[in-house]
Amino acid sequence: MAVSAIKRIFALALVFAALTLSAQNNENLDDGAQPKATSKAGTATGEPKESTEPALKPKSNTTSTNRSVPTSESSSKASTSSTSQTIEAGNELYINSKTSFELKAKDDSSMVDYIEYKINNGEFIKYSKPIIISQEGIAQLTYRSVDRAGNIEPSKLLTVVVDNSPPSVVIVPTEPLFITQGANYTSKNNTFSFKAEDSLSGVGAIEYAINDSAPATYAQDNPIRVEKDGSNLIRYSATDNSGNKSRESSVAVIIDNKPPVVEIIPNVPLVDIDGKTYSKKGNTFQIRAFDGESGVRRVLIKVDGEADFRPYVEGIIVDAQGEHKIEAKGIDNVGNESEVKSVTFLVDVNPPASEIKKIVEEKK
Repeated sequence: MAVSAIKRIFALALVFAALTLSAQNNENLDDGAQPKATSKAGTATGEPKESTEPALKPKSNTTSTNRSVPTSESSSKASTSSTSQTIEAGNELYINSKTSFELKAKDDSSMVDYIEYKINNGEFIKYSKPIIISQEGIAQLTYRSVDRAGNIEPSKLLTVVVDNSPPSVVIVPTEPLFITQGANYTSKNNTFSFKAEDSLSGVGAIEYAINDSAPATYAQDNPIRVEKDGSNLIRYSATDNSGNKSRESSVAVIIDNKPPVVEIIPNVPLVDIDGKTYSKKGNTFQIRAFDGESGVRRVLIKVDGEADFRPYVEGIIVDAQGEHKIEAKGIDNVGNESEVKSVTFLVDVNPPASEIKKIVEEKK
């Protein structure tokens, strides 16, 4: 009888111990660490690093390389319910189809069983390799992890804009180029701006280089100048916020800094009489201008102190009595203006007066 009682007491003690242990295990599962999902993209220089910083917009001057995509964590406890709230994982991110996402999770208690994800409104699928989203446009990547105890992490959401198309970029001179025989002429006073467009992720940066110089980043509203005389090559390209880079374009320009040469040529040469320059009445003055670069666009003249220069059309005839002055200048096709050339002379329209005198020779 005593032995039987002892056996019953021992059995009750075992049951109580088992119940206590079970309760402790359930408490550990309920209070376990939140499974953490971090997404990252491989780089060309080694293993990617995890980050818990909020997702950031890529820098505007990045090229088409993979970038890590950090996510923010939720403090909610894991739940065994099959429905869970969606947690925003970070800001909108611009990518291209070369970008991949890697998911990782950890659980301090029962260990992670698997991670699953879906794109837009698709079905959840188990994660097995880095995720690539190739279709252009806005996409939503939803992901979560499940531990071996069946706890499902609240879903996390990353919104991305997939942009696989490079931006378009053009060069815009402040003053139009003068084009002749396939060559582009301009002066050193001209400036150049760059205009780029990208319909999805937007323009990140514009780069340019002049001749053999290293590429430089173009600053908006800060036009560039090309001042070296002769032929120059401007190269330029644009990169969008997803890392897509346009093909390099170029334009050759010839900088013409030399003004035209102007001459005033009388049909009948002027003569010097007693230190004064005279022109024959009715003499015609021709204006000639020469420019060995972009060519002469206009020749302007002033006669006898006129207030403003006027276009030269034909030879200038001066036949009025007195002193006269002809001024002329030339402008080439890129705006270089010559110095004013001038000539001053006298016109004498009064004929000389002659007389005859009888000479009487006396007789000796």
